[in-house]
Amino acid sequence: MRQKFLIFTALIFLTVVLVGLNAASYVQKEKTPDSEVNPNRSTYNTGATGTRALYDLLAETGRKVSRWQQPPSALLAEGASKPQTFVIVGKTRREFDEKEIEQIMRWVSGGGKLVIIDREPPEELIKTTASWNIKTDTESEPPFFNFDPADQKQMTEKTNAAKPTQPTVYTNRINAVQPSRFASSINFQRFADAGNLTNTYQDSVAPKISADEDYDEDTPPLPKPAPSGYETNVNTTSANKSNEKNSSLAPVAHLANNEKTLLADFPFGSGEIVFLTDPYIISNGGINLVDNAQLAINILDSREGLVAFDEFHQGYGAGENRLLGYFAGTPLVAISLQFAALVGLILFSQSRRFARPLPESDPNRLSKLEYVSAMAELQQRTKAYDLAIENIYTDFRRRTARLVGADNFTTSHVDLARLIAERAQLNHAEIEDLMFKCEDIIRGEPTNKREVLNLTSHLREVEEKLGLKRAKKQIFGK
Repeated sequence: MRQKFLIFTALIFLTVVLVGLNAASYVQKEKTPDSEVNPNRSTYNTGATGTRALYDLLAETGRKVSRWQQPPSALLAEGASKPQTFVIVGKTRREFDEKEIEQIMRWVSGGGKLVIIDREPPEELIKTTASWNIKTDTESEPPFFNFDPADQKQMTEKTNAAKPTQPTVYTNRINAVQPSRFASSINFQRFADAGNLTNTYQDSVAPKISADEDYDEDTPPLPKPAPSGYETNVNTTSANKSNEKNSSLAPVAHLANNEKTLLADFPFGSGEIVFLTDPYIISNGGINLVDNAQLAINILDSREGLVAFDEFHQGYGAGENRLLGYFAGTPLVAISLQFAALVGLILFSQSRRFARPLPESDPNRLSKLEYVSAMAELQQRTKAYDLAIENIYTDFRRRTARLVGADNFTTSHVDLARLIAERAQLNHAEIEDLMFKCEDIIRGEPTNKREVLNLTSHLREVEEKLGLKRAKKQIFGK
């Protein structure tokens, strides 16, 4: 006992030492400040590059918004929680794979509204089923580490505010929108030959749109090339009708300054895609400038239904382990691993022998019940039920005869049954029948285990009625 106590004390001391060493050596990681080089556009981020202010604004003004933490395949599922507007902001921390892009575009083709707010979005997400090609122009200077996204003057230096190019639902109540100096521009190119599968474009038909020059919507459209692979799940007839309708449409530019086109929307199947080229406009650091907040509301609130912000690709997927993420970077993880190693070592040591083998202990042959247990086991294995009932019934008759004052050898079972019934106030016929069956089995009448158990139970019940209890001295032979 003393040795086990010392081992237990040593283990506790070792655990305390390990915890102390981990706590002493732990250096808290400084939180990485927001930067335009590596921004965090999540609605959970309250920093300058985050979009928490926009999310809270929409939620507190009664709009239906949610943080979408499921893979894009969930957009195709039917249900009341299916969003009508899906928002992807900035460069995400988890890259889009081809299958996810296909699922998103299939959802848009079915009538959804996709809002892309990024300077360099994936080209597969800014496609249109109209006879136009959408590209981004990123000729502006790239952001550097020394730029502070919370410094509005530094972020918008030498950058003119954007003005509405025409009155639309997205430019309603908009006088000016202030982008950052890093915003990209939208270029529109119209297909020169719809039958040419090499996707050549005629720049002279659709020159770059700016604030001073817009495209001509009255120009007859050219035939559209073969439909994209994203629409293969749509019925052929409905797809042809949709293509005919979209071929007569063109991308609509809503917002531009003297250098860049910042906002446009274009059809895709039965849905639409809205493309804003600067996340700074709706970020926490820039949403309070001029009419930036109003523009964000116009874009996201133009259609009824749920507005879902893509948090799955921002690193907040439903499959992520929140508990491990909460304790990541703390000494608790190392302490838990070391504690698990100690427990494993203890279990390993307990399951192995570190000394010479001990001889097997001999059974105690001095027990006075050993004969009884051995005889009971022998009778059970040989199915000698008549012998078992003889032992039990003989003991019962001897004890009851002594109790009622009768001679065990000369008194018949009929008279003994009458005396027992009078003493225990039981039915005389039942007691006589019980004794008669026992004597028949002793004389060789065939029986079985079930019958012997029933007879033994009845004999014990009669003993209990008579008050014949076995004392410990009788049981253990002391």
